[in-house]
Amino acid sequence: MQIDDINKKKQINYNSDYIANHFGFDFLDIEEKVFKKNILVEDEKVKVLKKFKKDFSSKRVSPLKMFFYKKPILKKSGVDTSLGIDIVNMESAIAEATVIKTAIAILKEEGYTEIKVLLNAIGDSESVKSFKTALSKYYRENKAKLKTVEAKKIVNDPLAIYHNQGQKEYLNEINQQAPNALEFLSENSISHFQEIIEYLENFEIDYVIDDKMYGEKMFFSKIIFKIMAKGPKDKEPVEVAFGGRYDDIAQKTVGKKKISAIGLSLNFNKKNKTKLKLTSKKVNIHLLKIGSTANLKYLDVVDAFSKIKVPIHYDIKEKKISKQIKKALDSNADYSIIIGETEAKKDKALIRKMSDYSQQEVDLKDISSYINKLIK
Repeated sequence: MQIDDINKKKQINYNSDYIANHFGFDFLDIEEKVFKKNILVEDEKVKVLKKFKKDFSSKRVSPLKMFFYKKPILKKSGVDTSLGIDIVNMESAIAEATVIKTAIAILKEEGYTEIKVLLNAIGDSESVKSFKTALSKYYRENKAKLKTVEAKKIVNDPLAIYHNQGQKEYLNEINQQAPNALEFLSENSISHFQEIIEYLENFEIDYVIDDKMYGEKMFFSKIIFKIMAKGPKDKEPVEVAFGGRYDDIAQKTVGKKKISAIGLSLNFNKKNKTKLKLTSKKVNIHLLKIGSTANLKYLDVVDAFSKIKVPIHYDIKEKKISKQIKKALDSNADYSIIIGETEAKKDKALIRKMSDYSQQEVDLKDISSYINKLIK
């Protein structure tokens, strides 16, 4: 998207809006009245899915959609901005990577430090079924330690006992020896979790696996995470984001079997409350990626471009290089940045001038300064 087009959109007002849009997230206009006071993130996502269903589910194949939306600020929350950032209809771990990377880019722009991701793998339905069976057995063996209200849930809802450990102190000790979901992950769930960790490590994002973390009512599936960070006025890191996959709820809400969803709610204070004014840079740049190793690198390029406020076009889902090149040509791209397996392994990219196909290999760490000189 060109800067002129962004300036025409009233919803792109601040750095956080620009960064979300830059990473490929379109603004989703949701009326504030749909968000009740103290709404749980799980209920919030259902509201978003209903909006998605209304706008897009009439199509025969539900499209991949990346969007962000603004939420009302709760009094006494201590923050001045609340955003939802979601991707619907993308199953691969690059979806988690993109949501988390975007949130962290926003936090860094707003002056937050000591950023850390806490995550846990819940697993798919097969994994959860095995976990529930193990929990029921454990609680039956420790029934004497449970109060009556929890003991009644052993057979039908053992996850409710496990989830309440943070709210009922006496359960903390009981659950210290309880099974955890990581022990019962299916092969597919293990592979998905490993991919997410690989992305976090490649992006040099500090993370910790918290095997006791769960969402309200077990809303989330496969993966759940929170982001801790220290704001300019904070004495220590606080929770600024919470999210995860909600594939099961997406399928029920939208009414389609093959649909997935991932998202988070991000709450923070803006460093600069002045509305954003961008200088137009008449350049059309496309980012083309080839191979799995390139997937580990290209979001760093997108992040670098967001810092210098230069738009870049890319397709998060498209794997075929021929289609990516065609899209660049059809849009009369001035330059294309190409990251293949060879370039990715060397932390480099090819910058190609589309008018004559001349190209230059550039280190990824120098790409933003190279582009800045190129388009002056």
